[in-house]
Amino acid sequence: MRYNPKKKSDNNNLNRGTRTVKRLNKYLSNAGLCSRREADQHIAMGLVSVNGKIITEMGYQVNPGDEVRYDGQRVRASEPIYLLLNKPKGFVATAQGGVVKKSVQELIRTAHPENVSPIGDMGRPITGLLFFTNDDALRKKLNNAQKKILMVYQVVLDKSISAAKIEMLKSGISLKGFVYQVKDVEYIKGGTKREIGIEAYNLTPGTLSKMLEKLEFEVLQMDRMLFAGLTKKDLPRGNWRKLTLKEVNFLQML
Repeated sequence: MRYNPKKKSDNNNLNRGTRTVKRLNKYLSNAGLCSRREADQHIAMGLVSVNGKIITEMGYQVNPGDEVRYDGQRVRASEPIYLLLNKPKGFVATAQGGVVKKSVQELIRTAHPENVSPIGDMGRPITGLLFFTNDDALRKKLNNAQKKILMVYQVVLDKSISAAKIEMLKSGISLKGFVYQVKDVEYIKGGTKREIGIEAYNLTPGTLSKMLEKLEFEVLQMDRMLFAGLTKKDLPRGNWRKLTLKEVNFLQML
């Protein structure tokens, strides 16, 4: 299973590229005030003003330096955040909110004290790539099964997996009325038949574990090596980095 890591470019380009005009509903959403759909409702109700003028126009563009107020209160929108973490064991990722012991947010909090949610959940034993963003439009895109977001996992099982069981994974496994399948499975070069690489679209670590459990395997290790074209190149376990402008543009074009 081969893939080409993307070449890293200057992160400063991303910082320059994000300070542009922004739709009013996205401005409110990035501020953590509400979703974009809710923002459209607030705008239609005349609750939002820009530079002292009530705005009810859908698609209104906010410029850098504009003063936006919601129900009389000043709104300060956060800059878009795009982070990639190489998650270590022992931490948990959840987009459900609430207080969680050893949350992955603790690993990025030194640079981003605000709560930036990860895309998807990842249990404590699972390691590998985890993407964080406050860009609501991109979150929806990456969570859309029709977009076919490619993921690559390296998995160690409690026993060897046969070619027949691999074909079952490719054909599809039924879980709670839904059929899930993987794109490809290969034995890891130089490893045993307990060690496999799995390519799949929009498949969470939790769902993949349940598929393997249904085939009577116990997952001893699972590491996500690739997420939507992003790799672990130059990203040690437990570390994170900002995405480059090129990487952000690539994700937004998916």
